[in-house]
Amino acid sequence: MAKPLKTITGTVKGTVEVLVKPVVGLVDGFNFLMRKIEERTGEKKEGPEMDGFVNILLKEMKDAEQGVLAFFTEMMFMQHLSEKMAQVENEITLIQILGDKINEFISPDFVEIFLCGADGRSFHLVYHFPSEKEFSPALVKNLALDCFQRGESIVKEKVKLEGKGFSILAAPLRTTRERFGAVVVGKRGKGVITTNESALVISGAVVVSFAMSNIKLVNNIIKNQRLVTIGETIGGLSHDIKNILNNLENGIELVDMAAESSNSEMLREGRKILRNSYEKMKHLVLSMVDYSREREIELVPSNINSVIKGAISIMKGTCKEKRVKIIEELDKHLPIIDIDPSRIERMMINLLDNAIDAVEEKIGIIKVRTRFLVSDGAIEISVEDNGCGIPEENLERIFDIFYSTKGNRGTGFGLAIVQKVVKEHNGTIEVKSEVGKGTVFIIKIPVKERGKNG
Repeated sequence: MAKPLKTITGTVKGTVEVLVKPVVGLVDGFNFLMRKIEERTGEKKEGPEMDGFVNILLKEMKDAEQGVLAFFTEMMFMQHLSEKMAQVENEITLIQILGDKINEFISPDFVEIFLCGADGRSFHLVYHFPSEKEFSPALVKNLALDCFQRGESIVKEKVKLEGKGFSILAAPLRTTRERFGAVVVGKRGKGVITTNESALVISGAVVVSFAMSNIKLVNNIIKNQRLVTIGETIGGLSHDIKNILNNLENGIELVDMAAESSNSEMLREGRKILRNSYEKMKHLVLSMVDYSREREIELVPSNINSVIKGAISIMKGTCKEKRVKIIEELDKHLPIIDIDPSRIERMMINLLDNAIDAVEEKIGIIKVRTRFLVSDGAIEISVEDNGCGIPEENLERIFDIFYSTKGNRGTGFGLAIVQKVVKEHNGTIEVKSEVGKGTVFIIKIPVKERGKNG
């Protein structure tokens, strides 16, 4: 909890005095020594000059003490302000912190903070202390508005508010480029706002102003990023859906023509196109839901090899159609581990689908391996293909949503979902690729040993 200015001033003063006293003592000692020499020699030729020098030196030492005291006090105020500001999320919270800190450090009779509206014309009160009422709203607001428009601090002494005299400071909330509002601080009666207190208020206003500017900048960046993401999402989805609809249209035309001509071969071809298009649409919709939905994984003790074999079995039809060979090199001594089988299966299907698309017909080979890394306490899964490979400059983007190297055949969801599943299981994924030779994805899933083998 922040200490009041008086307490902090006392602490700082004690610290400064510890630093200054040895120097003052040295001067006093020097002065005493010179007097002793004068007494013994009877000479006092340079006494007045020496006394003047010592007095000036002492005065400068005291001035330095006050300067150090003011500096440390201001630094402590800024530290308290910074600690609070690290937790803020919006402008009003910043203003609240500034107002509260001014109250703690200089004990004013009132603090009122005004902000300029988003329209650039309105000027409204957002903080006032005491919270029960505002002090002479019209006069204080006019002073704040004048301070805001001029962009300079204003100090007024013996201002009459509600029949009482006040010392008032108005400090602008501004950076070198932007203006946000103004802070008005008042002390009643004979108490005036000191130079140190003015420095605290003005410094605090500057710090908060730059923080507000940063919040505004970050909000604009987030807003722009969201717009870009929405644009990419709409663009990616519309492109994929358009391709699927075109295929559906072609399939419907073939079915219609087959119905009119009683051509069974054409009917089968049309049905095949419709079926494939339906599967693509289904896959796209499920991928969208899968990627966007936050869900808790359901961990159950599982044999990861069995899950991988199930995924390979699902993809066998696609492999057969493209005449691609899958080689299984699965470690028979893997421990039973806690995983979400449906999510791991989904991950493997997407990796296999990616590999099948990367290899050429007839000569394509995909190797799926598992092994237990005892020293790492993890199961390693690798999916390797002898396909086209991925250019080095594209490797950092392959897990981005809607990024696909498959052209019209890809949705850009596959590897993004793979990465999501790996993260869900606290695992890691690594990609190695060489253009023209192939790609390997290496996944490590951490294991809690159960003492059972699969």
